[in-house]
Amino acid sequence: MPVRLKAPQRRARILEAAEQAFAARGYHSTSMDDIAAAAGISKPVLYDHFSSKLDLYTRLTESIRDELTARGAAAMAADAPLDQRIRTGVEAFFAFVEERPSAARVLLFTPVGEPELVDAAREVQAGATAALTALLVAERDLFADAADRDRRLELITEFMKQGLHGLAEWWSQHPGTPREELVEVVTGLLWHGLRGGYRSP
Repeated sequence: MPVRLKAPQRRARILEAAEQAFAARGYHSTSMDDIAAAAGISKPVLYDHFSSKLDLYTRLTESIRDELTARGAAAMAADAPLDQRIRTGVEAFFAFVEERPSAARVLLFTPVGEPELVDAAREVQAGATAALTALLVAERDLFADAADRDRRLELITEFMKQGLHGLAEWWSQHPGTPREELVEVVTGLLWHGLRGGYRSP
């Protein structure tokens, strides 16, 4: 007799199935029937957890975003000079892309289509920008004397995030490129931009 899964386990299985389906076929070509079948549940059970495909997509991308930004937060919390922590954060990003290609594809390759979908994806990405900006704002010696410090760091974060997303897509088309090469180039660019506003403690 099959073991009945508890609600959190079913939800995790649904999210995993949705991640694989959206990554393989895209949002528009994936149906709730596809996801229910892949998760091994009935469609009514799927709707017990998520009210619509858009709701499922939003919750999935939020969970992937939170996992990825948590890696960045762990890197920035380390006891090391700022340039080393930034390098660790960049390395954590590309490690995630390499280890979780389907999750990275769902989160980083923004779908197009109906306004509700575009707005949902934009909100998820805005949350990522806010979380990453907060990590830089917490570095009190970074642009300490700038009157527009928070705004400047937000712009830097958005530029960094969009650049990382673009490189992740490029890497998917050039898989022979060593991860270390990407980390070296990105870290060099980021630290070059931040170093001028950094006052060593």
